[in-house]
Amino acid sequence: MHVTQQFGLKKSLDHLFQLIYMSSNLFSSFEIQDQLCFLEISNKTPYSEVDQQKLLTYFLDLVEHFTHEKIHLIQDPVNTTRYAVSGGL
Repeated sequence: MHVTQQFGLKKSLDHLFQLIYMSSNLFSSFEIQDQLCFLEISNKTPYSEVDQQKLLTYFLDLVEHFTHEKIHLIQDPVNTTRYAVSGGL
């Protein structure tokens, strides 16, 4: 998505729109349990597993761009679509 080219917006605003788009289209849920954050990838996503991994990496890059903190995702060994967020959040 190149919002900056299409609408002439600032790059940080383009990153924000990308983060919102990915959050609403890639993930089916965001949960906090016992002070741990969890993300779950939607089972209706049209992306292959390889593409999902690339999108997750880019999602982390976007989050780190805004928080300025290193964040990691830890995949649930039982449910491969669920990730725990580890780091600055």
